[in-house]
Amino acid sequence: MSECIQTRNVREINPATIFEPHERKAVLAMQATALFGSEGFENANNDLAEAASEIGAAATMTYEDLIFVNPLEAGAYVLSEDPSVATQEALFYALHRSIEDTLGETIQAIQCSEFDIVTASLQSAGKKFGGLHRQLDPAAFANFRPYFRGINGYPGPSGLFTAAIPIIDLLSHGGSNITAHERTRLRADIDKGLYPSHQSDLLMSLLVDESPQVDMPDEVRASVKSLLNRFRKVHTGSVRRFVPEALDARDEGSGGVADVAGYLASKMLQVERSVK
Repeated sequence: MSECIQTRNVREINPATIFEPHERKAVLAMQATALFGSEGFENANNDLAEAASEIGAAATMTYEDLIFVNPLEAGAYVLSEDPSVATQEALFYALHRSIEDTLGETIQAIQCSEFDIVTASLQSAGKKFGGLHRQLDPAAFANFRPYFRGINGYPGPSGLFTAAIPIIDLLSHGGSNITAHERTRLRADIDKGLYPSHQSDLLMSLLVDESPQVDMPDEVRASVKSLLNRFRKVHTGSVRRFVPEALDARDEGSGGVADVAGYLASKMLQVERSVK
């Protein structure tokens, strides 16, 4: 995905002209984030709180706002004002959307017992993640990443809030790679409206299900586990390339994880232990 993506500075969008409630909330969240610390923040934040309450979402800029709701085909909403950085910001969102679409295909294939599609789509998602690593400019990412802050006591938008990976984990392995602490966090953050709304009900139902694992051939199950671990390794490599300070200094990630390096390492260790 190297084509030029059209961008729109979200500051120039009039929320009153947007009637789809999730998109309106996304615009207000991006605008409030851009205004954080300035004179106009309070009014923008009040509008955001009202819009978020109407749809049961967190009153902050979320992963769903940027990746799923953002109208990328019509012109991506961006926060960056420098045109070259704005293009890279839009590319970042578009690549994540493409990855999420493929992970969604993986989920559907598992649910429909189309196991030949399961491994192929999960492999494709991993390759797309590698494409993000190659296509995104680290200097541009460093310019727009500061916008990924949380407001109103919420964490910021982060890949931590993808529902697809834990859904695949729960369907394929019953959540054996998800610790009790992580399950508690997942359920709490779903209730806060931090997970994508079109997948949050499924994720919650699988978390409370005592036996969420579906029947599938052993070789497919083993392949899914291996591919999930590879996916996490590519993710760790991307973090090291684009946010090296988060790993080196044990900084907090945009999603609120206190020790990014420790968290990513523990996720891979958990998977590798259960593969054996």
